[in-house]
Amino acid sequence: MAQTLLAVFDSLDDAQAAASRLEADGVARSNLNIHARNDFIADVPAHGFTGTAHDGTTRDATVGHSAGEAEGGVMTRIEHFFKNLFGDDDAPEEADHYREAVRRGGAVLSVDLADESRVEAIRSVLSGAGAIDIDQRVTQWKSAGYTGYDAAAPVYSADEIAAERQRFNVVKEELEVAKREVQTGGVRVYSRVTETPVSESVNLREEHATIERRAVDRPATVADLKEGFVEVRETTEQPVVSKAARVVEEVVVGKEASERTETIHDTVRGTEVEVERTEGREGLARQGTNGKQPL
Repeated sequence: MAQTLLAVFDSLDDAQAAASRLEADGVARSNLNIHARNDFIADVPAHGFTGTAHDGTTRDATVGHSAGEAEGGVMTRIEHFFKNLFGDDDAPEEADHYREAVRRGGAVLSVDLADESRVEAIRSVLSGAGAIDIDQRVTQWKSAGYTGYDAAAPVYSADEIAAERQRFNVVKEELEVAKREVQTGGVRVYSRVTETPVSESVNLREEHATIERRAVDRPATVADLKEGFVEVRETTEQPVVSKAARVVEEVVVGKEASERTETIHDTVRGTEVEVERTEGREGLARQGTNGKQPL
C-alpha cells in the first residue's frame, strides 16, 4: 500500500538537505516534493527535485507547484497539495498545521513510498536531518495565541520568522568516568642455592679389650699346660654423614583480581534559561508591517 510521509523543516535549506539524504539513500527524485513559500525559493535551480503530483501534474518539487499554478499564490498551492493528498472533505486538522508551518516560513517535504517496509528507515533519516515535531511546535504556537490556521492571515516576514525562532540553548555537562589500567608494582621471585651451617649430635659406641689378672693357688692340670691364644677385637662407631634433599615448601606465583568502588567527586557546568514575563505599558506598543503587532 502506497504511503506519503510528511516532514516539516524550519527552512527550505533543511528540507533540501533532507531530500538529498533520502535520494542518496535510494529514494527516487520523482517521489520527493518540497513545498515552501515563493520568497524562499527564488534562487533555487529549476532542475532541483521534480516529481508528479497525485493529480498527474508534473511539479517542480523545490517550488511545489506546476507552472500553471503560479498565479494562485503559494498558500493556494499548499492547500491544493493537501486536497490531492486527503481529498476535499477528509483533510485532518493536522493538514492546517502544515499549512501554518509554511505560512510561518517553514518547508514541508513529502515522500511517496510504495514499500511500507521502508517507512521507519525514512522516518529515521528525516528525523536525523532535522525534521521538527509538528505537535510540539503547534503547542508552542498555541501558547502564543495560535487558535488555528487562517487562510486570510498574511505570511510571516523575515523579521517575524527570526523573532519567532530565537533559540537559547540549555547546556548540561555530563560526567563521564572511564577506566585505564596503570602499573602499581609487582613481585619478582628468585630461586637460589644457599648454604647454612648445621650441627647434629650422635651417640657413638666403642668396645675395648680388657685384661684382668687375678692371683690363684691351685694344682695345675694337663689342660692348664696346653698352648693357645685368644683374640679380642676392639671396635668403635664412626659417624657416617649423608644428605637427602626434601621439598618442604612450594612458592606459587600468580595473580588474583579484586574490585573496589571509588566515588568520583567533580563539578559539571550547565546553563539555565529563565523566562520572565514583563508587564505591558500603554502607549508603547510598536506596530509591525501591515498594521500588525509584532509577535
